[in-house]
Parts: sequence; structure tokens; C-alpha cells
Amino acid sequence: MKRDIILVIGVILSVGASYMSYVSVHPVRGDVYFSYTHVPAALVCYLAFFISLVASIMYLKKRERRYDMAAEVLVIIGLVYGIVALISGAIWANAAWGLYWNWDPKQTTTLILWIAYAGYIAVKYSISEVERRAVIGAVYNVLAFSLIPLTFLSVMLWQSLHPRAQEITLSMSVKATLILNLAAASLIFAYLIITTYSLWSLEDRVNVLLYRYRYKKGGA
Repeated sequence: MKRDIILVIGVILSVGASYMSYVSVHPVRGDVYFSYTHVPAALVCYLAFFISLVASIMYLKKRERRYDMAAEVLVIIGLVYGIVALISGAIWANAAWGLYWNWDPKQTTTLILWIAYAGYIAVKYSISEVERRAVIGAVYNVLAFSLIPLTFLSVMLWQSLHPRAQEITLSMSVKATLILNLAAASLIFAYLIITTYSLWSLEDRVNVLLYRYRYKKGGA
């Protein structure tokens, strides 16, 4: 019930954010419109990967299945938000620079980050033994997270068309619209985490019960 309320509020905020995104677009800088999707998606993607890092560290410390499951759920959802950020970023780049993709350092490092986390899923599902898969996945996750600082530093380390945070000046209406979009994206993110984790936990418990039933039946 609580997660449904989160979803409803998230959808309402999304509708409001969509309206504000439309009315707050500058008549000259129409490309600003794409920032309302790109920025929240990118920030929520980073948030998902950060929380998954915490979950992986907790798994390595306590060896509890729930932390491994949470880390995997968060990475998958982070990848979804990441692909939204990459696609909206490419559309925004085309509107601002005339090219969808020009191997800008920010674009490139973000793509590398996304591929690295997609590799996390591939590595985990290539290992059949449950505990070994969880341990290797957790270690991989910790290593993959080290790429995130690189995506932030890329605009300072290399020549980039992507604006730096300190170079961006936003009007109050644009800031308000961005905050509303971020709030909507965050609530939907929370709903996806709670729902997916609950379903996976239920499936995991069912599998355990089936295993015990088959074990007892085989031993009888």
C-alpha cells in the first residue's frame, strides 16, 4: 500500500514536472528542455550505483543474501536510468552541438561506466554457485564504482563541451522544474526498488521452500 502511494505521488509529480518543463523552456535555448530528463536520470543512476555499493560492502561484511539481492536490484534499476541519461544526453547534445555523439569525455566516460555495470550483471549470471557469484559480484561492484569519480572529473581532466557545474546559471523557474523532475524520478526509483526487491525476495523464499520439499521428498 505504501509503495502504491509512492508511485501515485511520483506520477503526479511527473505530470506536473512535464507541464513545467514545457512552459519553462527558454524561447532561444529550447535545448534546455532535454536537461529536465537528462539531469534527474543521471543523478538517480549515480544514486542507485552508490546504494548498490553500500549493499555490496554490507554483503562482504555480513554474507547475508538480502544485501546481494539488493545490490543486484539497484544495479539493474541504475542501468535503466543510465540508458535514459545516455539517450536524453545524446538528444540534448544534438540540439546544443549539432551531433548526437562526438565522443566527448563526459559522454564517453558515462558510456564506459554503463558498460562496466552491465558487465556486473553478465559476470554474476555467468557463475552458477550462489555464494561465489555473490562474492565476486560484490567485489566487482566495488571496483566498478571507482569509475564514477572519473565521470565527474572528465570535464576537468580533458577538453569537453559538457558544461561544468560552476559554469551553469539557471533561472528560478528552471531550477524549480529540475527539482520537481528530480523528485518525481526519485519517487519512481524508490517504487521500483521496493517492488522489485519484494518480488525477488518472494521468489527466493519460494525457491528455498521448493528445495527443502524436494530434499525431504528425496530423503524419504
